[in-house]
Amino acid sequence: MSSCLQSLESPIREQNLVEALRKGRDLPVRDLPRNVDLGLLDQAIQDAIEAGVRESALDTVLIEPLHRALRGMDEVLKTDMRIWHWLTVVRYPDVVWYRWRGSVPADAEEGFVRGNGRRPVPAVRFLGTPSINGHGRNTFARLFFAAERLVGAGDSDYALVRRLFNSQELHLGISDREYGLLPQVSRVLTRQLADLPDQQVRAGVRNLNALGGSICLDLLDEAEIENLVSADPVQASRRV
Repeated sequence: MSSCLQSLESPIREQNLVEALRKGRDLPVRDLPRNVDLGLLDQAIQDAIEAGVRESALDTVLIEPLHRALRGMDEVLKTDMRIWHWLTVVRYPDVVWYRWRGSVPADAEEGFVRGNGRRPVPAVRFLGTPSINGHGRNTFARLFFAAERLVGAGDSDYALVRRLFNSQELHLGISDREYGLLPQVSRVLTRQLADLPDQQVRAGVRNLNALGGSICLDLLDEAEIENLVSADPVQASRRV
């Protein structure tokens, strides 16, 4: 099996997801214009699964090898959902099941059924959508784009992005908002909130969100954003 990244010829729709998962490697694919080697990611996934790493622990294990493998992709490819669907449905479907279900179902349809102790996996964990919110749901895209914002182009320190995924509440709070696209905002929110209880995370995100309509966040540096996150929204809007 080739260790090169590929793309599906067509994106997968939710109503066709079970059939696509059953077909797996028989789905039509296309090669990309430049090779992206998945060898180290393959090894990291194999090691994690053999070691019994499951659910949220998979996030912190896979962030670095995934981002290192894909960070050299052309910008236009990074938002091509056909690539992310190939990763989740063709190349690594077991990772999606292990992350969100804890085990691989005997049949794909079973993995989406609720009841009798079953924990269904939302289709969006395989598919996502071509939006900031949708990228935050696809199992692999969510890790990659968080690392894009938190790890600089020449940086090799993934500690901050690992901290982000210790708080699912914070990751969703960032990925659901347009200001989450700003690297300086993501870095500040992660440093200040990632280790706090969910209630305090929500409060910090709300404080910054309340200011979004009156302050141009992309013009602020990290020190100014830190002040906003910890300040009362009304007082902060008067100071800036």
